[in-house]
Amino acid sequence: MLDIRTIRLEDEGAYREFQRLLQEENNPFISPKILKEGEFAAFVERSKRRETQTDHPDWSTSTNYYAFKVGQMAGRIGCRWQLEKGNLATVGGHIGYVTAPNFRQKGVMTALLDFALERYRERGIRAVLITADETNQASRKTIEKAGGILENNISIEDDKRLARYWIHVN
Repeated sequence: MLDIRTIRLEDEGAYREFQRLLQEENNPFISPKILKEGEFAAFVERSKRRETQTDHPDWSTSTNYYAFKVGQMAGRIGCRWQLEKGNLATVGGHIGYVTAPNFRQKGVMTALLDFALERYRERGIRAVLITADETNQASRKTIEKAGGILENNISIEDDKRLARYWIHVN
């Protein structure tokens, strides 16, 4: 059973291990910021603040939800609430997510995505844009399983390509 929620101070160890595992992968789409000793409390506070205010006018307010299983952080999904901010309508989309390598192909992201879509439904956001690396078949399959309809594929910097999907929530 997954515990899906926002981050808390007591999650520091699980968060640091999650970030370490992601950093080892060297994925160009995921650049985890490794927090220095003593920065976690500020990170948790900043995460809460970003739900209602941002540090830049082009940034969307956002909420990050984390999935925990047996004390380990299994995944994170970031919900950006204002698609009109910055380049979200083109590149970033409403949602960004990542699963810990040791929890992949175990239904974690399917559960997180279902959870996130319910949060959009509660806010009255009925069309949700999600992008994925064009070559990331696992991510694309997860999006399609949630009802994602491919709008197009676009080129972005450094010859990377993104698949852009819309999910209509009822």
